[in-house]
Amino acid sequence: MKGQYIAPELDLKAFNCAHCHIYSHQDWFYLKAAERSNGFGRQHEDRKFKVSYCERCLGSTIWLGESIIFPQNSILEPANLDLPEDIIADYNEAAMVLNLSPRSSAALLRLSIQKLCKYLGESGKDINNDIKNLVSKGLPPKVQQALDSVRVIGNESVCNLP
Repeated sequence: MKGQYIAPELDLKAFNCAHCHIYSHQDWFYLKAAERSNGFGRQHEDRKFKVSYCERCLGSTIWLGESIIFPQNSILEPANLDLPEDIIADYNEAAMVLNLSPRSSAALLRLSIQKLCKYLGESGKDINNDIKNLVSKGLPPKVQQALDSVRVIGNESVCNLP
């Protein structure tokens, strides 16, 4: 059974680290920056930038306001380890590009669902029918709604032409 995932959040004392993805205590600091004025360097504290340090891996995460700007990788919950490796790879790729290209991420998640339907015994050719068939076999309505949301958003992300 997979443990609970706590997403990184500004000023939270502990969460799953953006680097090692392990739940760990975080130490918080404001980022100090050097500013050049008339050729002389001076230090000042910019309250817009904060850094959290993971006690577990010693990785630092840089925040601008409430958003993580470093590392670039996503802060999404890791994929379930009981998924086939190719689906985990697609999910991980979707997570990695989420901040750079939400449309690409949605398309990759849609592909992951299509592969999952095939893995679960469906044809893998028509994702809408595959989901409908899984519902008739007992798939909970809440899961159906989530799959349909990703299906629709994934379709729109690659088929929405001007």
